Amino acid sequence: MTKLATLSLCLGLALVVARPAAAQGTQAATTQDIQRLQYDLQNLDDSLTALSNSHPRYQEFQDRANDIRDEVTYLKVQIRRGQRSKPPGLGATRSEVEDLRQSIASLQGDIDNALNRRFSGSGTLPEGTEIQVRLEQPLSSKTAQVEDRVDASVALPVQLDGRVVLPAGTRVRGVVSGVQRAERVVKGGRLDIRFDSVYPDDRTRKDLRASVVSVKENIDLGGDSAKRAGIGAVLGGVIGQVIGGTKGAIIGAVLGGGGALAAKLGEDVDLPAGTILTLRLERALDVTR
Repeated sequence: MTKLATLSLCLGLALVVARPAAAQGTQAATTQDIQRLQYDLQNLDDSLTALSNSHPRYQEFQDRANDIRDEVTYLKVQIRRGQRSKPPGLGATRSEVEDLRQSIASLQGDIDNALNRRFSGSGTLPEGTEIQVRLEQPLSSKTAQVEDRVDASVALPVQLDGRVVLPAGTRVRGVVSGVQRAERVVKGGRLDIRFDSVYPDDRTRKDLRASVVSVKENIDLGGDSAKRAGIGAVLGGVIGQVIGGTKGAIIGAVLGGGGALAAKLGEDVDLPAGTILTLRLERALDVTR
């Protein structure tokens, strides 16, 4: 083979290898990518809230957090532009989201190490602990069947003794334990949901016994003004639009006896993906790692 032919072959192979990498760099982000990013931001906000301004690395961490805030703001603008385009899209690439997630994970890890906030060992969340979770799929008393699985993710980090034991994004699963279809004028729809599993990581399942005690469109931050002004709030305004939107879409969802979700006469209970459910532990949860 001549040197010219060999060079041509090498260049051809290089182009073939480069194309998938380039394609990956411009691959559009998905709703799941944006949702994972939001969970990362909720976890970072939790760590930043624990950081005292007297800590020797406070300014370093704040400067890095401000850089991330700027990147999130830029991403938010991209998403809004993408939603207004024809056809509508997310306006952000997967590589942009992943690069941002890596920056968030790096900062959060450094803060948690500096404050000794990483949880390890044994611990127990007591009965009565409340956990906010976000529905991953829509639910309706019109179509649900008993024993249908229900998937959700922890929406806000859960702490034990000042350390996070269930980060935002932790998978939670439940089951439809009872359902009643609406009948015009005669009765309203009803859904009974019991949550029975939590997954601290992809390989570990722990038994959970929890019932629904409230249903909302948005995460309840209570009086925590620091988290209301956190980086997660920057992206929070578009999250509902990205995953389909819950504002005004929740129908029924009045808590009846035993924590069931009930609707008024003639209406079914309809919970869109993204609905925030507050669960209350009916028995203590082992969070040993």
